[in-house]
Amino acid sequence: MTGKLRKRRARLWFILAVLAAVVGAVWILIPVPFVRGVLVGLVLGPGALLGGLTLITRRLRKKFSGQLKPPPLPVGRWDFDMSAQDVDGNRLDFADFSGQVLIVNFWATWCGPCVAEMPSLSRLREATSDVEVALACVTREPVAKVREFLNKGDVDLPIYVLDGDVPKCFESRAIPATFVLDKKATIVLRHFGAAAWDDESVVGFIRGLALAPEL
Repeated sequence: MTGKLRKRRARLWFILAVLAAVVGAVWILIPVPFVRGVLVGLVLGPGALLGGLTLITRRLRKKFSGQLKPPPLPVGRWDFDMSAQDVDGNRLDFADFSGQVLIVNFWATWCGPCVAEMPSLSRLREATSDVEVALACVTREPVAKVREFLNKGDVDLPIYVLDGDVPKCFESRAIPATFVLDKKATIVLRHFGAAAWDDESVVGFIRGLALAPEL
């Protein structure tokens, strides 16, 4: 939760507390059923609205901006053994990314969360364009279907179609599935589900990997 959101929520609760105090005093001084009913509505209405908005905000944040968690243990280095091509049929040699920070994102055209996080991936790519960071968005769908999807929308990302098996280190039962590899091709972060990849903390983490000296 951001500092601004905390202050805003505290201010709302303070207003509700003051309103409740005023209502309580009037409730005691004016024992008229109609007036009491109006006062109850004044207290319960804003409280219920605030509670509902808070619940909805938490659920949306959890769904689309889940906390990125690093793997509990190092999972070893990837040997760049994965076969893929772009929609024009050009082969991709993942070994070309050796020595760079690499973000591998597995997605699908029918996956709503995958499509929803694409703009943030694009902004992350832009925010790290001045350092050695590469991004590969990989799908297992037919080339024709992927090309049709790209023609319908404004997707500014390096899209590739997998034409072989997924390496064991990238296996996942969920998509989107995103893996961040350091310059030694070690997976240092993996995340399943959509995320806000352009968040300042994420951009800082990725840039830090790219600028870190090789040991």
